[in-house]
Parts: sequence; C-alpha cells; structure tokens
Amino acid sequence: MSRDIHTDRINRVIRYIENNLDADLDVDRLADIACYSKFHFHRLFCAAFGEGVYAFKKRLLLERSVKHLLHSSDSLTEIAFKCGYDNQASFHKAFKKQFCCTPSQVRKLVVHIGNHAIQPIPTRSIDMQPDIVELPDMPVICARAFGTYAQAAPQAWAKIMKFAYSNRLMNSQVRLFGIPRDDPNLTQPDRIRYDACLDINADLGGTTDVSQHVIEGGRYLKFLHRGAHEKLSETYTSIFHQWLPESNYKLRDVPVFELYLNRDPRKTKPQNLKTEIYIPVE
Repeated sequence: MSRDIHTDRINRVIRYIENNLDADLDVDRLADIACYSKFHFHRLFCAAFGEGVYAFKKRLLLERSVKHLLHSSDSLTEIAFKCGYDNQASFHKAFKKQFCCTPSQVRKLVVHIGNHAIQPIPTRSIDMQPDIVELPDMPVICARAFGTYAQAAPQAWAKIMKFAYSNRLMNSQVRLFGIPRDDPNLTQPDRIRYDACLDINADLGGTTDVSQHVIEGGRYLKFLHRGAHEKLSETYTSIFHQWLPESNYKLRDVPVFELYLNRDPRKTKPQNLKTEIYIPVE
C-alpha cells in the first residue's frame, strides 16, 4: 500500500472524529472508515498522527473548552459536561494535566498554557463593525496541511490548486476559503490543522490530496481584515478578546473560516489584501 493511500485513510478518520466530536467513539466504525482491521487500527493511527484516537478527541474537546471558558457564561460544570466529563473534578484534573493550569485560572484570564501566554491583550482596535449573515451549507473541496499557519497554508493551497488547475476546474466564480482549525496558543505547532478550500463540485477520482467537505451554514459575524495575511492573528485577537466580550453573541461549536477576496495574493500588495473572517454565533 502506498503512503498516500494510508494518509488518505487516516485523514478520513480524523475528519469523521472532527464532525462527530460530541458522539461516543466507535472504534469498529473508525476502523471500517480507515479500511483497516480493528486489531491494527489504533497502532496505525498513532504511528501516522502521533497520538491515539482517544487522545486526539480528548485534546480537541479540551482545546474547545478554553473557548467556552473565555467566551461563554456557562458554568464550569456545564463546560465539563460539554467536553464529555461526568463531573467538574475529572474535567479539572484532565484540563490541568493538558495545560498546566486550571479552568478557573483561564476564566479569570490569568494563565500561561505551556510556554504560551494566552492572556488576551488586544494588539489592535477593531475599526469596523461586523455584518450579521445567515449562510447555507457550502460544499467545498479541500486540502489539509499541518504545521504553523505560515507553513501549512502554502502547502495546503499548493495541493488544491494543483488539483484544480490540472483538472481545468478554476474559473472566476470559484471562491477561495481557508479554515484555520486550531488556536496556536493551545495546539502544538506540528498538530495545527489548516484547510484550503474551493467551492467546486467535482469528482475527486483517486486523488488522496483533496477531499470533499461542507462548511456548515447558519449565523455568522462577518469581519473584514485589510492587509497582510500574516496580520490576521492580530485581528482575531481583537475580535475574540476585545469585540466579542463586549457583545451579546455566543459562539457556536463550528470552526471559523476565511474568504480571500483577492484572486492571487502573490500579485497583490500586502496592504491591499482583503479577507473576510466569519465567526459562527448562535
């Protein structure tokens, strides 16, 4: 079996877990998705991804809990239940083991997670008000890469653009979306996930670099970021730690996404780049 096929099988499992994060893990189902024997599945997943399926799911839930702690009024017990823990004590223990701090410290905004400070000190002011939009589900094709966003984004876009152009699928109507799935303050750099997406309906054939995905619809706040993509993190900091706490909006448990309004950023001056940031809210 080629490495590409193996990687594709493991990626299908990862996406299934991401899309069913609140459901119980069914290892038999995961093994079927990967087309591996359940007796070998755990070892193969761990070898490919660096952590087991249970550890992967637990990490995603704990990282999601930080968002609830910072941006919701849910009690610690409610957040513990949402993360799959039967009680606050077990949640507290797992959280402290993962982040070397307590949920209460995060809620009080006095915390260092690992070697990364996440105390929300805005680096810029929001100079625009968001539009409130209702979006339908949007089917896309996407390519994923791992690493810091500076590393992963170019790799993911290289994969998907190669597929789109080699199959003559690109035209002026195709939109370019990015899904930055992890907070670099929480997730180890080599495990940060970035998806480059195109709203193209295409037969993927036997490709292993590109997969089908749906950007979930619903209510979003749409912010406009002007300037270099390297400065997006500053806008996110202002949105999540300055604008959002002063609003009455509650986040939904779906990823944010970006819509890139410039067809070819390489041919656009950084100060002229425009990126729409979509924040999912209830």
